[in-house]
Amino acid sequence: MGVKERWRTSSNRFRDAVAAAGTFALGLAFNLIGLIDIWDIPTPAALDGSPLWWQTVPLAVGCLAMLGKRHHPMLALGVGVVAATADVLLGGSIAMILVLFDLIFSVGVFGSARARAATTTGVFVVIGTASVVGGLATGEFRVAVFIALQLTTLLFVPLWWAANIRQQRQLGALDAERTAREAVLAERAAMARDLHDVIAAHLSTTAIHSGAALAGPPDTDRDRTALQAVRTTSLAALEEMRSMIMLLRADDPAAADPTLPGGLDRLPDLVEAAAVGGLRVETQIREIPEMPAVVAHTVYRIVREALTNAGKHAPGSDVRLDVRKTGDLVTVTVTNTLTRAGAVDHHALSAGTGLISIRERAALLGGELTTDQDQNHFRVRAKLPLHPADQPTVRSGS
Repeated sequence: MGVKERWRTSSNRFRDAVAAAGTFALGLAFNLIGLIDIWDIPTPAALDGSPLWWQTVPLAVGCLAMLGKRHHPMLALGVGVVAATADVLLGGSIAMILVLFDLIFSVGVFGSARARAATTTGVFVVIGTASVVGGLATGEFRVAVFIALQLTTLLFVPLWWAANIRQQRQLGALDAERTAREAVLAERAAMARDLHDVIAAHLSTTAIHSGAALAGPPDTDRDRTALQAVRTTSLAALEEMRSMIMLLRADDPAAADPTLPGGLDRLPDLVEAAAVGGLRVETQIREIPEMPAVVAHTVYRIVREALTNAGKHAPGSDVRLDVRKTGDLVTVTVTNTLTRAGAVDHHALSAGTGLISIRERAALLGGELTTDQDQNHFRVRAKLPLHPADQPTVRSGS
C-alpha cells in the first residue's frame, strides 16, 4: 500500500470515528431531553418502567457498528438492526433512527450490488409488512398508508440518496476519463504536427545536400561529404520518428503510458514504491547522457518489471539497481537476493509475459536483455544502444 493509499485509509477511518462519536453525542442529547418512546407499540412487561439510561445501550452499539460501515457495510447494518430492535422494544428513540439511517445509507454507497439488492428487498418487506399489520390492527386504511409513508422516509430514502451519489460519481469518473482521452488525442495531434515539421526539415536538408552534389561535376571528396551529410540527416530523422512512434500508435500499450517522456526522471518513484512494498533497494545511476525518449522509456519499463518481479517472487529481498553508460550503450542491471519463501525456478520466472515484453522492447531498439540466476541471486541485465536509429536493422526478440 502506497503513501497516498495509507493516508486516504487513515483519513476515512478518522472521518468514520468522528461521525460515530458525533452521532452518539447528538443521540445522547436527544435521549436526555426526552425524545424517546416515539413508537406507539406495546412494550414487554419485563421492560416496562426501565431506567432512562437503558436507551443509551443500543445507541452505543449502533454507533460502534458505524465504525465498520465502510469496509463491512452489511455486517454493520446487521448489528445496527439488532440494536434498533432492542431500542424499539424499549419504546424507540430519535437517536436510533439517525444511526439506522446512516447504516442503510452506507450499504447503498459502499456495499456490493448484491448487498444493495438484498437491503432494498428487506426494506420493502419491512415497509409492506408493517403497513399491512398496522392497517389490520387499527382497521383503518389511512393508518396503513401513514405507516408506509413514514417507513419509506426512514428506510428507503437513504438507499435512494446513496444511489444518486453513486450515479454522480460514475458520471464524474466518465467525464474525467473522456477529458483525459481528449487531452491525449490533442497531445498526439500536436506531436504529429511537430514530427511532420521535424521530418520536413530533415528531408529539405537532405534534398539541398544531394542537389548541391548533383549540380556540379563529379568530385569524390565533395560527393562523399554530401553523402555523409545526407546519412547524418536521415539518421536524425529516423531517430525522431522512433522516439515518437510509440505515442502515435493507438494500439501500442506504451501510447497510453504517461511515463514515456522523461522516463529516467521517474526511476526514483519506482525505487520509492519498491521500498514501500518491502524491498531494500540500493541504487547507482550515473553517467547517464541525454537519450531519445524511446530509450529512456524502455529503461523505465525494464526497471519497473524487474522490481515488480522482485517484490512478487522475493518479497523483502535486497535489490541492487545499476544504470550506467558503457561506450555507446546504456546498461541496466537489477539484481535481487532470493529469500527462502520467495525463491522460484528460474525457467518458470523467465517464462512470464513481463520478461518477454521487456526482452522484445530491448530487441526492437537493437539491444538485448538477459536473465540469469545462481543459488542466492536473480539478475536482469539489459544493454541498449544510446542511438537506436544508428542500427541498420532491428533484430528480432529471443
